[in-house]
Amino acid sequence: MAEEGKLNRWRLFAELTSEDADVVLHACEERNLVGGEELFRENDPGDSLFIVQSGRVDIFKNIRRDVDRSLASFGPGDIIGEMSFIDGARRSATARTTEKSEFLVLSRQSFARVQRERPDIAAAFFRNMAGIVASRLRTTNELYREAVAFSIEATGAHTLNLKALADELRPVTLHLAGGQSIAGRILQMDHHAAGYTVVLKLGNDQLTIIPYHAIQRIDLA
Repeated sequence: MAEEGKLNRWRLFAELTSEDADVVLHACEERNLVGGEELFRENDPGDSLFIVQSGRVDIFKNIRRDVDRSLASFGPGDIIGEMSFIDGARRSATARTTEKSEFLVLSRQSFARVQRERPDIAAAFFRNMAGIVASRLRTTNELYREAVAFSIEATGAHTLNLKALADELRPVTLHLAGGQSIAGRILQMDHHAAGYTVVLKLGNDQLTIIPYHAIQRIDLA
């Protein structure tokens, strides 16, 4: 029998009774991973979704060469891999545990049996999953809006945003308010409670964090 406490945390089973949720849960397999182990890699074939029962998983996207961008972190009650579960396409990012983690794994093939035998439960399950996907899409759209709004003037170029410079790993020189200049490559742009910061990789491979408000101009190398 599915535990009511857990079901209350899992949006995937919203409005399903414990008995109905059990139909889906019985179609799942358990998987346990240690910290630092990959659940799947970007571009791997995939047709399953993962329900996090315990632990934590970080999602990474490879930007270029050895540079990965952290996209999100998921914990108990969250689902991972829903895109490949829906369309059967290759994984769009890499999932890696940060601690010992337990998962329930639901494949498309196993879920097909639920669809044949209990289409009412399958339909409710898909509605809940669609709500989760829609919520994540809205978050992505908002982050994109902030990234575009967070654009700056680059000397000799049209208006560029830091996300584009980070994705391309372009060499730049940052001119700061105090008259100092720092050369390197922008790795990422972070948003904190105090505002935005830029992570810059210097020529000696050291990283430095610079508040956005301190940057007066960016020159492209």
